[in-house]
Amino acid sequence: MEDLPVNGIPNTIFSLGDGIRANLIVRYVRERRCKGGGYCFYRLEEPNGSDTYHALSSLRWLGRLERDEETAAFLLDRQAPDGSYESIFQAGYCLKGLSILRIEPRADPSAYILQHLRAYDVDRLPAEVTSIFGKMLAGVELLNVRGLPVPVQQKESVVEFLLRYRQADGGFGDACSTLFETCQAVQMLSKLDYPLAGLGVDRFLAACEDRVSGFVDLPGTTLSFLEHVHAGIILSRILGREVRHAAGCAEFIRACQTRNGGFSRTTHDGIATLEYTHLAVEAWSLLPGAGGRDVICGFRQAGIGKEHGQDLPDRSG
Repeated sequence: MEDLPVNGIPNTIFSLGDGIRANLIVRYVRERRCKGGGYCFYRLEEPNGSDTYHALSSLRWLGRLERDEETAAFLLDRQAPDGSYESIFQAGYCLKGLSILRIEPRADPSAYILQHLRAYDVDRLPAEVTSIFGKMLAGVELLNVRGLPVPVQQKESVVEFLLRYRQADGGFGDACSTLFETCQAVQMLSKLDYPLAGLGVDRFLAACEDRVSGFVDLPGTTLSFLEHVHAGIILSRILGREVRHAAGCAEFIRACQTRNGGFSRTTHDGIATLEYTHLAVEAWSLLPGAGGRDVICGFRQAGIGKEHGQDLPDRSG
């Protein structure tokens, strides 16, 4: 492996601010690389698409992305000759990972992606699926990654599917609104150029603000996990809204970092994973006043961060 500059960003370990140990994060991620390429958070020779994508994205945010032909080969090999994948989730992890490494897939996945961009019965989703929108989000995100145009009728069908789960409080969800699912729905609507004004999402987001943790998943509750704080920060960026309790977000993220450098889902001595480490690094880097100055400046030059609805703010002054 050799260091791979990202659009001219120098490969130095950036400071992410007080309390976030960036060097330990890089070590945590790199120690979970499998010998033959790919990543596995429990450190066995069992690489998978999810861990590999989250590891690569974390390293990109940290400015320590590497040229890694073995990992690229692992991701390339997950695709079938006809351009399909085991699932749309695997397609998302592999194609986003390859995009980070600036490598094209062997076969055109366009037909496979568009095939999965359709409404589905949320009641028939597997029990392990934690969000009714996860499957759809995987497909919509790949539209942006691959730069695919969406047929008007198909686009309208996706928007109709999403709006079906809009609740009276301005949020999105099945039985009730959750911050996690609202963030996913708004991400997709934004990517599909649907006007967000008038949906009332600002009102729901405000109800999820929490002084201690920054954000909670359900209004009126106090329990929060890392994915909820991440969702609140991302949703705030898309809406162009100030993060009211940025200090609470920062403290929560800091408290999720474990002794080995990775991040867990909770502040209560959880197990660190590559997925939660990625969420923590991304959320911290996008949090106003928390991300390191050099990180923000470098990523603005590379255009990284636009996937969340707007350019990174100018903090070079």
